[in-house]
Amino acid sequence: MTRHSIRILLCAGLLGAGIGFAQETGETPGDEIPAATFTAVDAEEAAPAGKEQTRLDVWIGYVKMGGLTMVFLGLLSVLGIAAALERAVNLRRARIVPDDLAMKAVDLWKNKKYAELSNLCGKDKSILGRVIETLLEQRGNHDVAQVKMFAEDKASRELRLESRRAGMLSIVATIAPLLGLFGTVVGLLGAFMTVAKVGDMGNPALLAEDIGKALITTVTGLIIAMPMLFLFHIFRSRVNLFAVLLEEEVSALVNAWFVKKG
Repeated sequence: MTRHSIRILLCAGLLGAGIGFAQETGETPGDEIPAATFTAVDAEEAAPAGKEQTRLDVWIGYVKMGGLTMVFLGLLSVLGIAAALERAVNLRRARIVPDDLAMKAVDLWKNKKYAELSNLCGKDKSILGRVIETLLEQRGNHDVAQVKMFAEDKASRELRLESRRAGMLSIVATIAPLLGLFGTVVGLLGAFMTVAKVGDMGNPALLAEDIGKALITTVTGLIIAMPMLFLFHIFRSRVNLFAVLLEEEVSALVNAWFVKKG
């Protein structure tokens, strides 16, 4: 998903949340609170007669309580799950520092089979393979420090790209609790407006829906944010580990190919 698409989705989410806020706070109740007021107790009792209430029905009731904010929290969770799956599939050692690539490359270089080595790196499509291609381009360069600088710079750029791809998890972990807090503020504001219009502070049923909405959106935002933040740090830690392994491999190849022995 491109950065432009992410910005459009976030702007649409904020716009939709604002529209939902206007709709929720713009209602004009009659002399009595409508019978359709939905509370946590209603979520457990909303099953049709003769049908046993299931846990799914209860969760659907909670989602209805959260209103439009829950829809955008759901979209954020989908984005986070997609980003986590992408990182779990692509951020593997085989795609960063394959175990046997360096050994094969040393044999081909020793036998001066540069074309075969280039084809091997092209098929491998790992970061180490792209670094070896950079070393191939510098094989006529006798300045070891310069060759090592080119190789390390290539590895560093590739690893920064890998690190940035986990940024979506950080975005979701940051926005989800803020969006949940937005739902909390909307729910509390709705509760105060309900009391102000009806003028009955002694009836807790008047506040049940709006207070429930406030609590549900906050809890949902935190439930989404915590695992996303955990996964973000896990993937960033893996990138740091692969960076160390890649640096060791690159240093060994430069010393083997460009440093004159004896």
